Amino acid sequence: MKRKKILISGAGFGIGREIAEKFAREKYDLYLLIRKRSEIKNLKVLEKQYNIKTNIFVGDLRNLNFINKLKKIKYVDHVINNAAMANTKYFTDVSDKDFKDLVDVNLRATYKISQIFTKKMIQKNIKGTIISISSQLGHIGAYNRTLYCLTKFGLEGLTKSMALDLAKYGIRVITVAPTKTIVRPIEYKKTPKRLKIIKNKIPLNKFSKKSEIASIVYFLTTEAAKSITGTSIVTDGGWTAGK
Repeated sequence: MKRKKILISGAGFGIGREIAEKFAREKYDLYLLIRKRSEIKNLKVLEKQYNIKTNIFVGDLRNLNFINKLKKIKYVDHVINNAAMANTKYFTDVSDKDFKDLVDVNLRATYKISQIFTKKMIQKNIKGTIISISSQLGHIGAYNRTLYCLTKFGLEGLTKSMALDLAKYGIRVITVAPTKTIVRPIEYKKTPKRLKIIKNKIPLNKFSKKSEIASIVYFLTTEAAKSITGTSIVTDGGWTAGK
């Protein structure tokens, strides 16, 4: 049986790495976009562990030349737009470079990558999915997050419009919007007070887990999710439900 193929951006660590392992476990061949060569070794172990193929591309998603090189990939069945940058500056302190960097990675790269592989899906009649990792801050605002919220709200709007355009091809477009997720355990040591404040604001009193997010993403690619498109799966522990 021919194995399915998936492309995952920001696959080098954290949520992206967890998603990569989830799909490797499900016997997908992986096309992985990463920022640092040092992340390759930790991804190549998936080949031997799960007997699948990994194709790794190292580059900067702010660079359109790098994105355009992805056109040489024949096709994938699903795209996971996970890569993103953060910004925690106060509104009047945000620089033009900050603005360009976040828009280029969080929006333009997602737009371009989705466009490249959607065309291939249409050509090959693949009824795939385009899944983007958003945030609860794509649904509500927050202090010192103007730029981040701008890109995540934009991602939510893009997702809805893409879903309408692509429904006739059977291609589904969805976001997954988690609350605070611990991607590096050292955070517990470095910022314990901040994490306690955040946790206390979450009704379920727990952070999102990488494994939970990966499982949700996988579910969205399955037959059980065939009617889900143009929406966001908000996995925020109740944060956006109200105060």
